[in-house]
Amino acid sequence: MSPTAPPDGPTVETLRERIALLERVCGEAYQLAGEVGAPVRVLDFLAAAANGDALPADSMLPVTADECDVIAGLRAQLARVRQAIGA
Repeated sequence: MSPTAPPDGPTVETLRERIALLERVCGEAYQLAGEVGAPVRVLDFLAAAANGDALPADSMLPVTADECDVIAGLRAQLARVRQAIGA
């Protein structure tokens, strides 16, 4: 039995592949978060996770929709439209 391959668990290579996949997913989530104007703390967290660096905090949550610039902007635009039409 190899010390890197427990009898009932994943191999080191499988774990490395999983880490690489999760880092890629975090990189993609970083791009999405940037597009919606997510708070800097979220971007910092995702960037660290994508690069395999130490995380800047225990969690990036909670995050509300209004903290995302694009969503907050759309809500403000909707409020102006509603006001303009008297709704």
